Amino acid sequence: MSDFISIFKNFLIKLIEDLKNKSLINDLNLKHLNIDYSSKSKRGDLSTNIFLIISKIILNKEFDLKLYIFNFLNNLNYLLNVNFAKAGFINVIIEKKFLISKLNQIFDNQFLNFKENLNNKFVNIEFVSANPTGPLHVGHCRGAILGDVLSSILESVGHTVTREYYINDSGSQIKTLGFSLYKRYKELCGEKIIFSQNEYPGEYLIEIAKEIKKTDGEKWLTVKDKEKRKIHFEKFAINSLVNSIKKDLSLINIHFDKFSFESDIIHENYIEKVFKILNKKNLIYEGVLEKPLGDENKEWEPRKQLLFKSTKFNDDSDRPFKKADGSWTYFANDSAYHYEKSIRGFDHLINIWGADHIGYINRMKSIVEVISNKKNYLDIFVCQIVRLFKNGKLLKMSKREGNFITLREVYTEVGNDPLRYFMVSSKGETPMDFDINKVIEKNKDNPVFYCQYAFARASSVIQKSKENNIILNFNQINLKYISSYEWEIILKILSWPYVLLQSAAYKQPHRITIFLEDICATFHSFWNKGKDDQSLRMIDEKNLDKTITRLLWIESFR
Repeated sequence: MSDFISIFKNFLIKLIEDLKNKSLINDLNLKHLNIDYSSKSKRGDLSTNIFLIISKIILNKEFDLKLYIFNFLNNLNYLLNVNFAKAGFINVIIEKKFLISKLNQIFDNQFLNFKENLNNKFVNIEFVSANPTGPLHVGHCRGAILGDVLSSILESVGHTVTREYYINDSGSQIKTLGFSLYKRYKELCGEKIIFSQNEYPGEYLIEIAKEIKKTDGEKWLTVKDKEKRKIHFEKFAINSLVNSIKKDLSLINIHFDKFSFESDIIHENYIEKVFKILNKKNLIYEGVLEKPLGDENKEWEPRKQLLFKSTKFNDDSDRPFKKADGSWTYFANDSAYHYEKSIRGFDHLINIWGADHIGYINRMKSIVEVISNKKNYLDIFVCQIVRLFKNGKLLKMSKREGNFITLREVYTEVGNDPLRYFMVSSKGETPMDFDINKVIEKNKDNPVFYCQYAFARASSVIQKSKENNIILNFNQINLKYISSYEWEIILKILSWPYVLLQSAAYKQPHRITIFLEDICATFHSFWNKGKDDQSLRMIDEKNLDKTITRLLWIESFR
């Protein structure tokens, strides 16, 4: 890796391996190894806790671990100083010329050489996958953007990613959708209609019904083949809504590589293939489940079902695979879909689900492990709910009642950049309050504006340098003109490749927004210092070398 933090971390890992080979430690979980590159409390360019964690597990208490680590680190020719703090942390100062060589890579965009990484994988990320029963609303937006940004992050570090959308186009909800559309059609033909509790009364179905009436007139009111009518309205609804979903997602720059349909999975009999695998491994049986806790249905009665032994995989209950009436469960269909994905040759599967599917995670991960013969083959990340506020009021939503805020409406209010930024600015498993008024404010309290303003300021400096015919050449950089304030910014710039790698490794896009806000705040602070101290201004017309030195890190920052 070209980033200086990964270089340092890999050297620490070699140190740990050396201690293992010397039988001085048994093992060490590398998750406990910390490298601090961003906190203000560190006393060097980098700090690490390696001495603290090894001293707790060292087998020979007489061994001079501090001296050993000191000598080991001094083998790194780019380290200028190694210092042990009283608390046990190790602070290191790095040679400035070495840091500048890494800045040159950032300047030339040469740091993105991750494709040489032998651990690169063929990854499938399935996200959004909202049922095609209505337009996308703001709740879907969070998972959509998280999935898309995570895909881009993984691609940027060398993985090959397939973005996939799974369309549930079969089952009772699609029958209800088709019948709800037919009711809207009848309404347009002059008939009075009443929606039942479980149907879809949303006005979006009126526009779809108008298309049918425009093409077919009133023929569906008198058609004798009721099955033909049912299929027509269901398919028309699905096609219209899927096209609408694609258009809405394109507004926020989201495009899928593949759309998979549940009906195709059923038609190709993938469920039967999964059933055979489970049966062969003795993981499926006919049994009776206890009544679910909290189920107040008085008509509930025990019945024999085909069950998957998911309790063998840390699930709290075995799960129905086939209903008492002989039809497959949703779980069976989803298992078949994941089996179909696994035989496409992906190295890893990632699903991004809404919070209402949390209880579904263990059973899906367990069955995917069985049908793929791979442990940890499927990762599932959950997006918690988004509460939408405007003018200080909570906007309540219900798709069934038809009074929800669509993705398109939010996009129209706030635009693409703020929407994408805010939806990944915190962990997906944390509930989010999205305040439309605050998102569009143009002040430093709005992180999107604050970051864009930093870019604009840097761009204005670069533009001014071009107007003055200043040519940027890294050979002209002069270390004596770099102030301590600038070194702080340069170190943050140099940590970017590592942030990107960590964001990919932990699958956490919010690490990037945190980084952006931190580095932009430091840049704004330096800009403001130039107002009071002339020596810190971006362009010094009397000193070309100093100006070029400053412009080089500013362009790297941009």
